[in-house]
Amino acid sequence: MTTSPSQILKIPVIDANTENIKPYGHLLGDDVSKPGLGIPFYQERVIEGENIDFTYRGTATFRTAKILPGYPPIIWLERHMHMTQMFIALGQAPFIMVMAPPNHQNSENLPNLNQVKALRFPPGYGLLLHLGTWHDFPIACDRPVVILTANSDEVVTALSQMQAPDEMNQGDVYKISLPKRLNCEIQLDIVN
Repeated sequence: MTTSPSQILKIPVIDANTENIKPYGHLLGDDVSKPGLGIPFYQERVIEGENIDFTYRGTATFRTAKILPGYPPIIWLERHMHMTQMFIALGQAPFIMVMAPPNHQNSENLPNLNQVKALRFPPGYGLLLHLGTWHDFPIACDRPVVILTANSDEVVTALSQMQAPDEMNQGDVYKISLPKRLNCEIQLDIVN
């Protein structure tokens, strides 16, 4: 039996900004969101921002991961329906996120490949995903990057219990194989 090779979807990597991130989540950067929270301490030297709307089920889990440089083909996308996952770059290296907007409101169980974007986040920046945003794990550019990830314990447990890479639908992780489900893999078109 012969199988046809997966289609290659090449997408450009573009710099993330407050506008192009809106379909996927919220940009976290070098300024506070909606300053003016009424905490009376340190008002002469601290501008308090609003709470970050990190939503999760069960226990929150914060972890770091060191991602090695390289541009692998994207063959997995996943989404979370009970968590607004957060990724923040620590240190001096940027990272890339490959994402597609949430579509569960339309009862869709696969990402819309026509809406997939690859956004590059500057060092020290991050994002808070909307519920249901399709995404892959962050990608390091030309240098290793350490990412602080805000998860739920059920997501970390479900992922760590997998014996081998495979599709999954457990513990608030719905992960699909792009080659298996959509006969496709995504490659990044890197323009310096």
